Amino acid sequence: MVDQLRSDPGADLKKLRSVATSAQLNAVTTLIDRSRDEGQRQTGTTAINELQVQSVTLDNSNPKAGKVPTVVIDVCWDVSKVDVLDTSGKSIVSPDRPDTGWTRYTVANYKYAADPTGGWRVATGQDLKQTPCAAS
Repeated sequence: MVDQLRSDPGADLKKLRSVATSAQLNAVTTLIDRSRDEGQRQTGTTAINELQVQSVTLDNSNPKAGKVPTVVIDVCWDVSKVDVLDTSGKSIVSPDRPDTGWTRYTVANYKYAADPTGGWRVATGQDLKQTPCAAS
C-alpha cells in the first residue's frame, strides 16, 4: 500500500487505514505527505524477502486500554528496485542507501471481538540493527 501511495501522488491516503493504525498510520501518513509536498514520487516496488514471527498474543481483555491481540513480525525488505524521483524526474536516492534491512512490526487487531480475521492492522514499526538479508 505504501509503494502504491508513494507512486501515485493523487491516491487517497485514507487507503492506509485498511492496513495501518495508531503510530504506524501517523508515521506513514506524515512520510507520504512530506514527500508529496516536496514533489517526490516513487518508482518500483519493495520486496519482502523474509518474515520471522516473533510472538503471537491473542489477549483481548481490554481493547480500550490497548490490550488487544498482537503479532510481532520481523520483516526483511528489499528496496533495490525502488527509486525516488524529484519534480524533474531525477533520482534523489543516496548511493549509500542500503538495499535491504529489517523492520519489526507489531500488527494489532483492535476489532478482534467483531472481526477476528479482518481487523488486523500494522500498529508500529521499528527498524532493527542486524545483518541485512540477501537481496531478491
